[in-house]
Amino acid sequence: MAYGQAPVPLKTKLGYAVGDLGLNLHWQAMTLFLAYFQTDVQGVPPMWVGVGFLVAAIADGLANPLMGVWADRTSTRLGRYRPFILWGGVPLGLVMAACFTAPGLGQGGLIAYAIVSHTAWRGVYTIVSIPYASLSARITQDAEERSSLTGYRMTCAFIGGITVSFLLPALAARIDHMAGSIYAGLGYSVSGLVVGCLSVALFWLCASVVKEEPWPALTPASRSTLDSDVGGFLRTLGRSGPLTRLLLSIGLIQIAGALQFRNLVYFFKYDVGDMALAAYAMPAFSAASAVSVPFWVWLSRRFSKKVSWQLGTTLAAAASLAFLAAPSGQTALAVAAIAALFVGCTVHAVGFWAMLPDLVDYNEWRFGRRDEAKIFGVASLAQKVALGLAGALLGWLLTAIGFVPNAAQSAETLGGLRLLMSLLPCGLFVTTLVLMAGYPLDGPLHRRIVEELAARAAGDAPPLAAPTVASAPDANGAGVTGVGPARLGGPGLEHQARGGAVG
Repeated sequence: MAYGQAPVPLKTKLGYAVGDLGLNLHWQAMTLFLAYFQTDVQGVPPMWVGVGFLVAAIADGLANPLMGVWADRTSTRLGRYRPFILWGGVPLGLVMAACFTAPGLGQGGLIAYAIVSHTAWRGVYTIVSIPYASLSARITQDAEERSSLTGYRMTCAFIGGITVSFLLPALAARIDHMAGSIYAGLGYSVSGLVVGCLSVALFWLCASVVKEEPWPALTPASRSTLDSDVGGFLRTLGRSGPLTRLLLSIGLIQIAGALQFRNLVYFFKYDVGDMALAAYAMPAFSAASAVSVPFWVWLSRRFSKKVSWQLGTTLAAAASLAFLAAPSGQTALAVAAIAALFVGCTVHAVGFWAMLPDLVDYNEWRFGRRDEAKIFGVASLAQKVALGLAGALLGWLLTAIGFVPNAAQSAETLGGLRLLMSLLPCGLFVTTLVLMAGYPLDGPLHRRIVEELAARAAGDAPPLAAPTVASAPDANGAGVTGVGPARLGGPGLEHQARGGAVG
């Protein structure tokens, strides 16, 4: 594919999308069921579950940028990213099965096992997910095509969520019923292995269909020394205002989502008192997300990714308040609010993964270097650290409100659980609305960036000039505001001389 804006074939879109179906079989299983499994099946105290999530997220977060450096400096006959997708799936499936195993250990041993297995899964997941996400920057540079590609990807991701949210608990219950009381958690262990094997097939299909195409404008990171490559990238991070805004926003979104989605099982078990309803409601929530993907993609292409993001976030904030306002015992109202929440939060998945490749182009345009996997690695770092903080916060807050696993909860505890799922997340959603109000990249500006990069690659534009005037970033990490394509000069010249006004 040429460096530019050629249409992406449907086969490539579908082939790329099934990779995220495989990843979400893992991610949603861990997001929806791991905390519940550790507290109610393994018997780990909630506070230590929170500590385990924090430790695993910190280790994972540190590994993400390192994985980005490794991937950017990889060169094989299969490409830069595809080998990791091909060969990382098998160990990922095995580690997932280990996470959903309840060994016969004392409490100290169980705590250590839960933390180590979770951390190991995070590490192997990173080896597959960072190269997979980075691959999107190699498929197309057209902003609208990226929205379409992300739409296919997110649809498959939510199909993965629907599949695992129904398959994992249903298969686990069936196996436990057939096996009797051989040992606690047998059903989840086998189910985790089944889900892992299914994901391997999807990863192999993705890697076989999607081919990597080099960009003529790209100077491979492997041509520079490791120190200069990493050092040069780090110097660009704090100067990229749009990237800073997006990373802060997605971090807050991850914390809000974790407080809401990880509590869903507890809500159905202890507040509603009907785990059978959860087995149907949770796949239905994922289905609502999947159905809404085409709408968010259309809105992004019709207006902008920023407009789509803001509307979806507003819906998520309103749905959070609606859930809090639903009277106790009015399960239908609460479930409807949760469904609306899922629809609103869908835009964050669609928007975030469509915006990141645009920011790869932006950083290349502004700084003269193309960092694909490194940017995706840092983005994943922001997500994972936020999720770790959310996991720790959730464990501590559950303890603070008096939550006791496998016991009837007091009215105060149930009220506290609803607050954890509504008021705090709503505040975080509102904060991201403020942050993303200053996000500057839209369709016309991105097209101008791509055109200038193409001209630079063809030798029709002057080389990047060193900055002559550096503007200090404001409190939000942004430089001078109010820059659009009409004010831009030659590629890499005027915007760098102003110190990155687009930030």
